[in-house]
Amino acid sequence: MRIDIKQAHGWSAGVSNAARGRQGPFFTLVVCASCRAVTDEVMDGLRQAVRGRPHGVMVSTGCLGIVLRCRRRRGLHAAVQPCAVDHRPTGAVVRIGPLATAADAEAVGAWLRTGMPDDGTLPDRLRAAPAPRHVARSN
Repeated sequence: MRIDIKQAHGWSAGVSNAARGRQGPFFTLVVCASCRAVTDEVMDGLRQAVRGRPHGVMVSTGCLGIVLRCRRRRGLHAAVQPCAVDHRPTGAVVRIGPLATAADAEAVGAWLRTGMPDDGTLPDRLRAAPAPRHVARSN
């Protein structure tokens, strides 16, 4: 199942002139601003990672419970989706969290900078479970 995280929340994002025509891993990172355990160092680490990618966008929103299983008190949760230069989704959502330390944010940032490979670069402990409504139930 493919979820367009921007469409689920009714977002629309423009593309900066710096991002037009550039090659590379385009992505939209949506970060939960409702998580109680969010520290400035975690948010700053993610901002720095996105700022270093002219084709990356970071959006701060309310609870991401619609796309992932949120454990608010354990750390920050986010979702990232690869996209085209015009920010239309081109791949599946990757659910991230909880991010509790600056080292967690750096690990996510390094993974974003390398193009979000599905090769174990992002540790399993930083992958959040999908929301219960997105999990198939067995009979």
